[in-house]
Amino acid sequence: MADQKPSKPFSSERTKLVITKITAIYAAFYFVLKLSAIFNGAWVLPNLVLTLPLLILGLIAWYLLKSEQTNWLFVIVSILIISAIRYYEAEAVVWLNSILQ
Repeated sequence: MADQKPSKPFSSERTKLVITKITAIYAAFYFVLKLSAIFNGAWVLPNLVLTLPLLILGLIAWYLLKSEQTNWLFVIVSILIISAIRYYEAEAVVWLNSILQ
């Protein structure tokens, strides 16, 4: 019986692929969520400006998935951007509304 080491979860190609797919799906979901919020009376410009980084991330993720290329830099940057936007979302909307009006 050959000794096989268990694969490291953060070194596999499959992990990068899954996180890139999650980024693309989450960006699309977030865009639809923000459009729904705008149609229900939320501020238009702040919500659209807040959606732009995730929309760009989603398009890049879609491109990477279609070209079958994934890299750790995109995965790490997308996790950081999504986390920052979700953490500071409430304050950012109010701040952007005060600037854009």
